[in-house]
This record gives sequence, C-alpha cells and structure tokens, in this order.
Amino acid sequence: MKKTYIRALKIDWAGMKNILRNSGVFFGIWILVMIVYSVSAGVKDFSFLWKISLLPGLVLAAIAAFGSVLQQYTKVKKGINIIFLLIAIGVDQAIKAYLFSLDWESISHPIIPPVFYLDPTQNTSGSYLWVLLKINSVPHLFNILLFSVIGLLFIEIWRFYTTRKRNSFWINGFIHLFLAGLFANIIDNAFWGGSLDYITIRPFYTFDLKDMYITLCELFLITELIDNKLLTRLFKMPKNESKKLNQSFAAFVKSDFQGLFRRKRNKD
Repeated sequence: MKKTYIRALKIDWAGMKNILRNSGVFFGIWILVMIVYSVSAGVKDFSFLWKISLLPGLVLAAIAAFGSVLQQYTKVKKGINIIFLLIAIGVDQAIKAYLFSLDWESISHPIIPPVFYLDPTQNTSGSYLWVLLKINSVPHLFNILLFSVIGLLFIEIWRFYTTRKRNSFWINGFIHLFLAGLFANIIDNAFWGGSLDYITIRPFYTFDLKDMYITLCELFLITELIDNKLLTRLFKMPKNESKKLNQSFAAFVKSDFQGLFRRKRNKD
C-alpha cells in the first residue's frame, strides 16, 4: 500500500510539472512575440507592453494547462475529427457572415482599451503572410491552390509522424487546429474575397478566429517537439539518418497516393 501511494504521488508530481512547463511555454512565447512586436513598432511604455501581454498570455497558459490535463486523462483517437473541424470552421465563418451583414467598415468598439478593439478590416491579399512580406496583389485562386498543397503536405507529415512515432494530444490538436485555420482561409479566399479580420491589438495587427487557430496549432507543435524531445534528436541526427528519413517520407507519400488512385480505379 505504501509503495502504491508513493508511485501515485510521483505520477501526480510529474503531471503537475508537465502542466507548469507547458503553461510556461505558452505564456513565455506570447511574451516574447509581444516584445518583438513592441520593439519593431517602437513601443517604449512598459505599462503598455504589460497590458498587451498579461491577459492573452494567461489565457494561453490556461489553455496549455487544460491541454496537459487532457493529455494525461484522455485517449487520442486516430484520424481526423470531422465534427470538430465543422464546428471550428462554422464558428469562424458565422462571425464573418454576421459582420458582413452589418456596416462593418464603420464598426470600431473598444474591448479592453487602450489595446484591444473590435475593428473589422478586410485583408484582400488573402493571407497575413503576404501582409508581412508586403505583397499586396495576390490572386485568390493562387492562394486557394497554394494553401491546398500546403494542407496536403502537412497531412502527410502528420500521418507519417503518427505512424512512426506517436499520436499524442498535442500533435493531434496541432493538425486539427491547422486544418481548421487552413480551410477557413480557403473559404475566405473563395467566397469573401479575402479574410475579414476584426480583433485589433493596437498598434500592431488585426486578426480573426482563424488566426487564433493557427497560433494555437503552432504552440501545440512546439509543445510536441519539447514533449517528445524531437529538437535534440533532429539537431543531433547524422546526415545518413536524415537522408533515410527523407527517403522514408517520400516513399510514404508515394504509397499514400498510389493507394488513393487504386481505390479510385476500383470504385470506377
């Protein structure tokens, strides 16, 4: 009985360390990003930096803590959860449909002044990537094709990883959040003429729910890399092993597409 109690206590402490570590990662990355944005924008007011960092950082830390608990007590199912994707994309698109039904160009309401505002603006470039690169005119069809290819590539990377390594809560959450953001972006380009962003962090940028999905998926991926000690393995991997890994991935993708074409021929 005594040994069982000690073992359980160790597991609880290990779980608590995992929660604290992941919460610290989410919170710390947000703080770092806000510092970078503040320096690039010339913000020197420390109190302002604290205002834009604290609340979102604490929300992200809470998400990390909740995810860490789910990681310990839930079993990750294989495959893509279509219901989750439909709900996530539906909420994103419903908000935009509602705003488009209003005189959205004249809307400007404070949420948490002087930092957070409801301030809709349409990104006709179709992606924040082009805004960062200062590319203004990108055809929507190009965006749809480009992000579709990127989506297929990431699905294959995810499938390859989960087949060879593990299907953890973090990597599963990563692909679902990534696909939710990706499909929402494709819909924006196909039907809205670009992304309608509506939450502004002054004086930096305006974002939407889709962008939050992408931000979270990046944090989930970083957590998986840390959790599975992948960064150390990748940096220390010999060139011949790296080459074999790339060849294995290429063979995996080839096999996937060959199987897809075979199933299509059999149906026809």
